[in-house]
Amino acid sequence: MEEYRNINEIYFDLMENNFLNKTVTKPTSVEYKVKDYLGCGVINRIILNKGLEFCVCKNHTFSRKLLNSQLNEKQFVEITYCIDGEATVNLDIHKDFIKFKKGDLIFYRNHNLSQSECFNIELKNYTGITVGIDDNMLKKFFFSECEETMLKQWEKSLNVIFGECTHLKVKAPPVIEWDMKELLNYNFKDVTSFLLCQSKLIEVISKSINYGISKRTDITLTKLDKEYICKAKDILTRNIEYPPSIEALSEMCNTNSYKLKKGFKELFNKTPYGYLREVRMYKGKYLLENTDMNISEIASCVGYTNPSKFSEAFKIKFNITPSEYRQVHKNI
Repeated sequence: MEEYRNINEIYFDLMENNFLNKTVTKPTSVEYKVKDYLGCGVINRIILNKGLEFCVCKNHTFSRKLLNSQLNEKQFVEITYCIDGEATVNLDIHKDFIKFKKGDLIFYRNHNLSQSECFNIELKNYTGITVGIDDNMLKKFFFSECEETMLKQWEKSLNVIFGECTHLKVKAPPVIEWDMKELLNYNFKDVTSFLLCQSKLIEVISKSINYGISKRTDITLTKLDKEYICKAKDILTRNIEYPPSIEALSEMCNTNSYKLKKGFKELFNKTPYGYLREVRMYKGKYLLENTDMNISEIASCVGYTNPSKFSEAFKIKFNITPSEYRQVHKNI
């Protein structure tokens, strides 16, 4: 029977094949260096148990692209703390843009992304700590004795943090900053240090998840917040061909991305990009009914560079293709 390979093993194999050179291998850690022609930086991968590990990126300056399909359909959660520098992650299909800098705590998951999604990652003098958690390894490592009940609780916690979003970015509180940085101080010369680090990492995961839940649930929309969110709605409506990223939209409306997403859901029962898709579909429907534009022209007019993507989205929304809809409308 083939041994299960968790997301961290798959990810670092992929990184080594494309972006990194392995420089040092020890029983509890592996060190990698960014390939010289791609940029600079070092990664220390600390392996405390199968499925329980973290990595430390030091002074990274380089760009890379990864396809979700390259991760073998694994579902995972990442918790990242930015110690210094900055990083951006841009999702091609989901049209999400994540930018983080010193002091930011970022929660990220790929659960709702298509296999064709592409992650465009750019790092500038970036130093940070990332904990990657494989969904299936949770069953084996954390919840082996009470799997069903605890996994339901875990999923409930994640749903509070993420909702329909891919990420949550907040400023890390001092207690999590201290705990994250404490992970850098273990030397693993004896079993006591190893066990302490393992315990600290579990504590970091627990505190971070609890903090993420508290930040999601303590948002109360003021009258001004609602005005900003309505402004964001208007901006999206006017810019369906070239919509701003969530981060840019948040800045334009004097709010933050997670309040914008939560407020959009509360006021309009949709995510910002869910609303954008709705507007695009109804404008496409109007153009099919009232103009002689071809499908490619209509797709471009409503913000789709690929006409087949427009047709796919249209059929999902109206259960009929644009061509079929136009034919039916002409016969009415």
